[in-house]
Amino acid sequence: MKTHNEKPISMAPAQLTKKPSKLHVTATRTLRFLVLVVSISCSLLVLVDIVGNNWELNDFTGNAKHFLTPLLTTFSIDELVQTYAFPTDSSPWSASNGGRFMINSALNQVHDLGGDYYHLTLGSHTIDTPENNICGQLVDAYPLVNTSKSVVRLGSVQDQVTYIRGTTLTHVFGDSLGTELGHFGDNASKLESLGYVAGRVGLDMRLTTAIPVSTQGKTVTLNVTMYRFFSKSFCSGCAPNTELGMDTCTIVYSTDESTNVLHVHSSGAIYGESHVLGIILLRRWGPVLSLWVRGLCILAVLGAFAASQKTVQWTDTMTFTSSWVKRMVHKFSPPQYRHVNNAFHLLYFCFNSDFTVLMLSVSVMFDEDIAMVYGRVLSRWSKPASFQLWTQLRLYALDFRWMWFNLAILKLLKLACNLVNTARFNGHNVVMGWLNFRSITWVYLTVFVLFERIDYTEYGNSIRVDVTPLEDDLDAIFVEFEHSWYIRGLPSLAMLMLANLLLVLCVDHVVNRHWWVLVAKTSLGRQHMYNSSSIITDSGLHVSGEGGGVAATITIKARTMSTMRWYFTSHLLCFGLAEEPTALRKTSTTNGAKTPISIHVASEAKLDKVTPSSATTFDAMGDVHFLVQDQEGHVHLIDADKREVQALGVEVKILRDSQFTLG
Repeated sequence: MKTHNEKPISMAPAQLTKKPSKLHVTATRTLRFLVLVVSISCSLLVLVDIVGNNWELNDFTGNAKHFLTPLLTTFSIDELVQTYAFPTDSSPWSASNGGRFMINSALNQVHDLGGDYYHLTLGSHTIDTPENNICGQLVDAYPLVNTSKSVVRLGSVQDQVTYIRGTTLTHVFGDSLGTELGHFGDNASKLESLGYVAGRVGLDMRLTTAIPVSTQGKTVTLNVTMYRFFSKSFCSGCAPNTELGMDTCTIVYSTDESTNVLHVHSSGAIYGESHVLGIILLRRWGPVLSLWVRGLCILAVLGAFAASQKTVQWTDTMTFTSSWVKRMVHKFSPPQYRHVNNAFHLLYFCFNSDFTVLMLSVSVMFDEDIAMVYGRVLSRWSKPASFQLWTQLRLYALDFRWMWFNLAILKLLKLACNLVNTARFNGHNVVMGWLNFRSITWVYLTVFVLFERIDYTEYGNSIRVDVTPLEDDLDAIFVEFEHSWYIRGLPSLAMLMLANLLLVLCVDHVVNRHWWVLVAKTSLGRQHMYNSSSIITDSGLHVSGEGGGVAATITIKARTMSTMRWYFTSHLLCFGLAEEPTALRKTSTTNGAKTPISIHVASEAKLDKVTPSSATTFDAMGDVHFLVQDQEGHVHLIDADKREVQALGVEVKILRDSQFTLG
């Protein structure tokens, strides 16, 4: 006999849950660990970049000022010629007008008292190979003007225009490596007929400390300190930067007293010693502005991220149509509840935010005119030298900056795809769906190609020949900026970045194809993939899908969804595509009529929590909700009957810490 306290027994069929195997659990935990290691490494590179590649801090320390010692009391070319003995064909007066302009520029850089230049140090690099042995330029004959002095300082000047042929792409896919090549000693006309173009103007000046003048024709072997001032410009008449160096050279020399000429017979570096490296760069507004943009961006993002850790209030549509000042305040300091809600990870918040990606991409672009020169000089000297961890980390940090360009390119591709899109409904643009990463892990995979960025550009400029005043009149040669050392390689570098980006996206969608198919069946997943500028879809939520594959749902806390809606409306650009009515009807009908077999697809953000779970059921038909957009791109929450859920209804669920089931 049934009593009043006895509860009826539910006759619903039992739920089946897919139990992960031990191998799967081990694999997911290993992947989780690797993701953590990569995340920590990337964070380390950001810190290294802030400290090690900070031009203001580097210049403030003043460690590069010692390179200026040979020219501290020299203010003009006349004084330079009086102070140092130069070979007849390698003196300032034998240089072209452009070369003498660079000497005067170097003197101005040395005596810079107004802070117009950065004087930066790039560390010391061991001389282990002939590539880092640059002492040979001292071998020459030096006329002695003042024979009464017992010591003399030697100087040498090499004026040059560098001709370059081909790019990385033409080297790989074309014939720029295989046909007739130019050689040192060819003039400009011959090189141009072979397909070379002028890409850089340079003047390499070497100055030594005092050496005793040998008497009676004796041959003397002596170690002497040699300073290098290598000025380079990437368009004719443009302000040059100056690479600085200091070496210890072993020279063998003698003096011919009958002609008053000092002959340096041989000169070489001491293997195992170090080449001390520095550089002088013009302090433009770009790097300074870059620091301000980066600083303000970081402060704004940290403030916005702190807001996302609480529950952001569900606001009505009028908030998004108010003045831009109110919208900016709502972007970074929205109204909140006191309830804690860790809706986002910091990296997800930054990598997916339009504001963060745009501002940090702009800041990197502003600073790139210094960073690309600094990185190339540092790489050129460090590769043949002994490995130094700090140097390598600084180079990796410079390359890692370009990750923001990867994210910006992907967002621009989504915007372009939306502009040319003819689809009326959300989810119909197949191409748009492929322009998304599943998680931050896949973003990291795009960075490894960027670590080869400097070598990629260097390979494109490897077929080059220097033309000196001995071969041609350098005053008749000019360098155009678009053909210069770095600019000429940008198109092939952009193609490499785009190909790398698309390849990683393809691999991501093939490897995770089941997850992508399932997520695309949810309204939240479609808002990420097809209807906004979001480029990272997995925000750490569990997706439940039917065994038959007809529909899928996401169970999300009301607090998390309210914060996520704020992120969509404030930090992403929404495209305003409507949901297809049949998709809503199919999900509503399916969830209201069936008791499904539930298959849980774990988020990559929670891979370490994959454990056998209890049976899970979908909400009843009236409890299934959908995230949709209107034509203005405003995000709304509707129920299965297509009625919009008002702010008060969401607030009740927030206060009760309830959940929504999103179809």
